[in-house]
Amino acid sequence: MLRILRLVCAAALTVLLLASTQFIAPASTQQRQAYFPATGFEMNIFADLASVPDFAGPWQGPASLAFDSRGRLFVGTLNGKIQILLDNDDDGAVDQVKTFATGIVLPLGLEFRANGDLFATSNIPGGAGRIIRLRDSDGDDVADQITTIVDGLPSDGEHHTDKPRFGKDGLLYFGQGSSSDKGEPEDGYPGDRPLNSKILRVDVDNPNVSVFASGVRNPYGLVIHPDNGAIFCTDVGSGDAEDAPSPDLSPPEEINWIVEGGNYGFPLCDGMPEAGNPACTDVRAPVFQFRPHLTPTALAFYTGPQAGEFRNQLLVTLFFRLWGQGGELRRLVLTGDTATGFHLSDGALIADFDVREDDDGPVDMAIDPITGDIYVSRVDLVPSHAASARHNFIYRIHRTGSDSVPFIAPVRPSTVEAGSGMRTITIPGRHFKPGAIVLADGLPVTTRPGANRFELEADIFVGAASHSGRRAERVARTITIEVENPDRSRSNPQTLTVTEPDIDDSPRLASLAVMKGSRVVTTVRVGAKAKKLRLVAAGSNFDPGAQLLVGGAALELTSTGPLELIGRFTKAMVASPGELTVQVRNSTGKLSNALKLVIVP
Repeated sequence: MLRILRLVCAAALTVLLLASTQFIAPASTQQRQAYFPATGFEMNIFADLASVPDFAGPWQGPASLAFDSRGRLFVGTLNGKIQILLDNDDDGAVDQVKTFATGIVLPLGLEFRANGDLFATSNIPGGAGRIIRLRDSDGDDVADQITTIVDGLPSDGEHHTDKPRFGKDGLLYFGQGSSSDKGEPEDGYPGDRPLNSKILRVDVDNPNVSVFASGVRNPYGLVIHPDNGAIFCTDVGSGDAEDAPSPDLSPPEEINWIVEGGNYGFPLCDGMPEAGNPACTDVRAPVFQFRPHLTPTALAFYTGPQAGEFRNQLLVTLFFRLWGQGGELRRLVLTGDTATGFHLSDGALIADFDVREDDDGPVDMAIDPITGDIYVSRVDLVPSHAASARHNFIYRIHRTGSDSVPFIAPVRPSTVEAGSGMRTITIPGRHFKPGAIVLADGLPVTTRPGANRFELEADIFVGAASHSGRRAERVARTITIEVENPDRSRSNPQTLTVTEPDIDDSPRLASLAVMKGSRVVTTVRVGAKAKKLRLVAAGSNFDPGAQLLVGGAALELTSTGPLELIGRFTKAMVASPGELTVQVRNSTGKLSNALKLVIVP
């Protein structure tokens, strides 16, 4: 059973940073029934084998999930497809399936870059792990550029190349599992190599894989804290519940806070480091532990407009159900910071997926960036199941009542210039009802339907800025944008930023003149008496500290003003024939355009 799971979802599990460790207590069957889903949440099946034909087979379920910036759900399936699942009628269930790419073998993780590129991990059975970049350059919802960024990763053992995540530094982090169960070579599998049992990172623009942390057996789930950038991963312990002796001495499952250069103990120091074990020297303790064999598979920080009091708490899926635990989505409470360390404690069950058989359970999770709905994928690998009984599902979980509330994404454009008059903005979102209106700072503005049912357009009058003058910071004010449905339900707010007009206050040089007393000198010759000559520069935007530069050197000024500077000639200026470059430099460092002063033989 465990080998089957490893083939499907191997690798690096990244979870959370914590100062102490605790086990979650078993939950009774009665409690499970009371929290399916938990109080305050609702749940429905978003996609199943009836709505997505590629979920019908035992090796065709939804292995990985990711949302793009438009709130569209991308799904990697075990049979090598990446699909886009759309809910066009906004009823919480898929009604259109698009195939984005095929031939991506075992895509165990998906991750979007800010520029819209999709990255997938891929694992060739008995072969190499890969990081693949997929681009849709013509906007037809089909990847037309599929590029292998990293190849040759050691995913030919018991565990594979897992979920990738972009860090705050722009690098891509991912887990690479061990080749073995307990760190020793097994029949049919290679021994561990330098990149096995590691958290790796790569610059996708200049691919060069490096080791970030070590000692993680199967880091299948990985997540980046949205604020401080801390990295967490799950780590599935060795052994199989079906084959475990009694008593079962298998190590617990872990969530680790991953730091650069950190060692997390596998294979010689699993679980909590023991003081008397030399192999545990400098091994970092897990921040949270689950009972053995539950197999934590996915991590996500609870973000978005529905997170509320649970914002930035850690969500985790547990694949197996054993001893009345698992097969569920749980919430863990995270406290602490990168300076003092992190602490994780068990929060509560969010959803129970009624998992009752081996090799059937949740494997990945993603949060809709617009609504904050939580999506969980479940795969059923039991080959004996008839298609009608196969649990290849994607669940949608949301806060009670949220389906009757509009949600909006960042508006387009997000920034306008003060004094630009009437501007039209587009408000993408969900759950808009006929007659919905846009509010700007709480006041209704002219609203009309957008390009589709998920967009509204509004006309916003952008008056002059409230003040004038030169500013280093151009933000003048912000306007709060909301959408209100006819039933008075109101969306989450977004911000329209109003900036000062981009006034160019650089000095401007219009003309040059050479004066000798009150007389204009039309020709300046080599060897002229410099002390009797003055250079007059006329223009605009000269500030009180402006300098008159000739060949980059500042002249001594005899007169200054916002429109004119007068400087003394130097002997060096008339020492040889040629063209001298003249500019004005304000006290802010801004330079004017350049004019030429000719010195003739």
